Parts: sequence; structure tokens; C-alpha cells
Amino acid sequence: MRFLYLLRRPPYCGSLAAEAIDSILVAGVFDQRVSVLFKDDGVLQLLKDQQGQLLGHRSVNKMLAALPEYEIEELFVCARSLAERALSLDQLSLPVQVLDEIGQQ
Repeated sequence: MRFLYLLRRPPYCGSLAAEAIDSILVAGVFDQRVSVLFKDDGVLQLLKDQQGQLLGHRSVNKMLAALPEYEIEELFVCARSLAERALSLDQLSLPVQVLDEIGQQ
């Protein structure tokens, strides 16, 4: 079975981002084929050097760093979402594949 997780929320607006990452890691534990697409404000989860503990949250950045340990390596990011937030790939904490439009690399 394959799963695609679509992460669209910012990292520290409630617990949705952390809960989604927890779900992704659980799927990885059970050897499911998992892909993750960061889109809209979800691209902010990928920014380097986050300090979620200052806001009373777990660091989403540290949680995402565990993905390769669970063999979750199909990570995608929406090019438009990056551009709209003036972000570049060198600002991201993980290697991702950029999709110009959903389904196109």
C-alpha cells in the first residue's frame, strides 16, 4: 500500500503539523510506502534552525529529520508555494524534489 501525505499547515499553528508527522512516522514503522508533499504554508515546516520549544511546541524540524531513518525519502515540495514565500531550496532542512505543478517534476 502507498500513502501520500499532504502537509499544508504551518509548523506551529496548533498541533496539526506535529500530529501529521507522527502519523507519517507510524506508517514508516509498519514498512508502508510513504511520500510527503509540502504545499502552501506546509513548506514552512522544512525551514532550517527552527526553535519550536520557544513557542511551547516540539520542533517540527527535528521530527522531520527522522524521516530518512524510517525509509521515508520521497519528499516533494510545491515550487509555487516556495516562490510565494520567497524561499529557496538552500533554506530547507531536507532534500526534496520540486514539483512545478502537482504531478510534474
